[in-house]
Amino acid sequence: MDSVGEAAVVEGNEPGRAPRESQSPGPPPLERRVLGRTGLEVTVMGFGAGGFSRAGLREGVDHAAAMVAQAIDAGVNLVDTAEMYRTEAAVAQGIAQSSKAREDVVIATKVNYRVDGRIRTPEELELALKVRLGALDTDYIDVVQVHGVDPGDYERVRDELLPVLERQRRAGTLHWVGVTEGFRGDRGHAMLQQAIADDCWDVVMVGFNLLNQSARERVLAPARAANVGVMDMFAVRQALRDLETVTAHLRERASAGALPESVDVRAELATLERHVGETAPTLPDLAYRFVLAEPGVSTVLVGTGNPDHLRDNLESFGRPPLSAAVLGELRGVLAGVDVLNGEDGSPGFVPPEPRPGIASRLASRLRRES
Repeated sequence: MDSVGEAAVVEGNEPGRAPRESQSPGPPPLERRVLGRTGLEVTVMGFGAGGFSRAGLREGVDHAAAMVAQAIDAGVNLVDTAEMYRTEAAVAQGIAQSSKAREDVVIATKVNYRVDGRIRTPEELELALKVRLGALDTDYIDVVQVHGVDPGDYERVRDELLPVLERQRRAGTLHWVGVTEGFRGDRGHAMLQQAIADDCWDVVMVGFNLLNQSARERVLAPARAANVGVMDMFAVRQALRDLETVTAHLRERASAGALPESVDVRAELATLERHVGETAPTLPDLAYRFVLAEPGVSTVLVGTGNPDHLRDNLESFGRPPLSAAVLGELRGVLAGVDVLNGEDGSPGFVPPEPRPGIASRLASRLRRES
């Protein structure tokens, strides 16, 4: 599944005229937080143009662009995309269609560090960065992150590819550098623990949700100490879309032997059931507000290709914070478990075969010109 629109302004009554009927206010403006050492003030809800939905790209670029524009016009000021999502052109179009100027939107994109089963050369990465600029129709990118780095590849990425990003930063084509984990495989956050300790990245992207809270001590606490901005992904995935699905998910994981024997699935589910309907209207609402309350999280990425889902999510981020008592209970859910990510046992997104598009055409042109 998946700022708010500025509160409606009721104009004053003009002398000699009957009072105007007051309009119901829209959702409150989204809270903003500083993205670590970047100093960028970003909305706590960011629009993610990847994941299963890819902003609705299956319905066409125009539809995906309309989703991006809807999010921006509602107050969201950070949009995340990536080379592998093939949504960069839709992001560029959506920003152009929105009511905001380019400089009012924080664009974050990610570059692949592997091609054809090997790590990219510095020259290949430099070309890929040029392609990102063209696909996004911009002369600078606010945040560029290396995408889904495996722990075993991290040192080579740091030593061989980070210098390319730093050169581009000095040239002004990107402003801040980051790295994202591969949360499907690295659920214990081994790579990000080393990356934060190295203190050479401005931003990280981490998987943190109700079903895997291990990033709290391993990533979020050290990131806060190092003033590293944190973008959260996987706050809500298929397993957290409703109580029925999370119940089936946890029972399947337990029967498959994927959970520690100490986990009492019935008790964990009872905690979630108690708060859905009483504390929050839906499980996704509870899950988003739970992550939003976590110290160290700068922005939570929300992805959808459904306009109604986007409006629902905006309402969740505009609701009051969860109470300390509720957070205390939820922080005990699956305590110490780091083997889940919210997708196991649920239908996953299988990307279609690559098709020639704007990025590939730009790459071909740049190769010819080089």
